Amino acid sequence: MSDQFSSVDAAIRAFREGKVVIVVDAEDRENEGDFICAAEDATAEAINFMITHGRGQVCMSVLPDVASRLELPMMVESNQTPLGTAFTIPVDHVSARTGITAVERAKAVSAILSTESSPHDFVRPGHLFPLVAKEGGVLRRAGHTEATIDLARISGKQPSGVLCEILDKDGNRADRNALQELAKQHGLEIISIEELIRYRRTKEKLVERVAEAELPTKWGSFRVMAYNVRYESQQPIVFAMGD
Repeated sequence: MSDQFSSVDAAIRAFREGKVVIVVDAEDRENEGDFICAAEDATAEAINFMITHGRGQVCMSVLPDVASRLELPMMVESNQTPLGTAFTIPVDHVSARTGITAVERAKAVSAILSTESSPHDFVRPGHLFPLVAKEGGVLRRAGHTEATIDLARISGKQPSGVLCEILDKDGNRADRNALQELAKQHGLEIISIEELIRYRRTKEKLVERVAEAELPTKWGSFRVMAYNVRYESQQPIVFAMGD
């Protein structure tokens, strides 16, 4: 781990090993750090660590199909939050007594992750806050919700995770110096969402040629090529002449 941030590869290795990492978004966005782990590794111990040292809200990133299958509606019809964080109605597992304990929240996470669960396995409202991620991850939305899904997917885990905002001892949003000190204190990898975006753009094939044709003109014959760019709505078109 460097003096500033870890490499994305280091964070992926940590995720693969079932560890908690810290993910920071842009300074001109929330400028916030979250504890994040894969949902399948969100034990009561991991959640208690997040609650104790993060002090923020415990949430769970899920894909839209999971929210649909478990009938997790959006918390409000019109999302007025500045960044459009997609909160659903919070839930507890049906077996919970209060739902607030780390053990009970871990059980709710496990149940949401299970493909055998149904909407009847949960009570609403509860203490675990599912967040619906954008398909395409951080390439569509540069948020912690999507970063959680991406890290889980890239590390070979089920595409879901648990996250908790990190506050300082005074209850304010922890700044980058405090986040880096916290990572050092607990031996955690810490990365930025900007680096995760760069990593995906470098490692993944995002552009595909989908059509090509000859276009004769009075200036000569051009090759016209159309491309699809994953997670983008626009379709680039290239005119080329010669080799």
